[in-house]
Amino acid sequence: MTGEIFSIPTFTIAEYDFYRLDDWIFWAFIVAGLIFCLVHAARRAFRQPIPTELPQDERMPSVPKGEDIQRHTLFQRIYHWSNSVAVLTLTISGWLIYQPRGIPTLEGTPFDRFFWHRWGAALLLIGVVFHLIYESFIARETNPMALNGSEVRKVLAIFKNFFGFSKIYPKAGKYHSGQIFFHWAVAGNILALVLTGFVIWKPLRDFLPLSLVGLGWDFIFYCRLFHGFFSATLIASLIGHIYFALFIKKNWVETKSMITGRVSLHEYLDSHSLTE
Repeated sequence: MTGEIFSIPTFTIAEYDFYRLDDWIFWAFIVAGLIFCLVHAARRAFRQPIPTELPQDERMPSVPKGEDIQRHTLFQRIYHWSNSVAVLTLTISGWLIYQPRGIPTLEGTPFDRFFWHRWGAALLLIGVVFHLIYESFIARETNPMALNGSEVRKVLAIFKNFFGFSKIYPKAGKYHSGQIFFHWAVAGNILALVLTGFVIWKPLRDFLPLSLVGLGWDFIFYCRLFHGFFSATLIASLIGHIYFALFIKKNWVETKSMITGRVSLHEYLDSHSLTE
């Protein structure tokens, strides 16, 4: 006996397979994401939402034919696609680490695949840092992703409309209220993955004062479980994101603008308001 109350073990990526989220929980979130998309598609096959009229003092501006507006700056588009590459790299490499026996012909060790996981994390963190700097000190417009009471009321109205309890369907500002909530949900999800990832990765864990605050192996164990949990919720969220971007025809204009940066003003005003 050394007299230590607890000890922080030397934990390596090779032992990852012993401490992980149960497969049925992981798959439950993936299936839930797919079911959500199927339910939404079935509902919208019979009834498409039509934005209700704006207040009378907010008149629709005349729109010259062929006029378009900028929806995303070059920086925003670069950030979106670099973030997409980072998350895709993290998801695929994480899946190969998490489920190596599910692919019998897969060569290499979990440590080999962790090489790509680290680079994906590095790209993600670099993008987030530049994003925070840009939005805090460079961007001139007010934050269109601000979450406030108005957006909460819009989301509630959208839910009521979807389930047939109301005919009201609010027009969006620059972003749909669902996009705003999705943005913050994914941001929180990624933050949880980053924090738990720091704890379970030994080179970084050595810099954390876990022993000083009384955190030992149990804390690391639960961080591994939560890392798997938030990985599953992130994948489910991405399924929904891809569904709305690629399989909802009215959203194709906005999806295209993530490449070109611009959107037709006439099509934009069909579901968005210029006053917000």
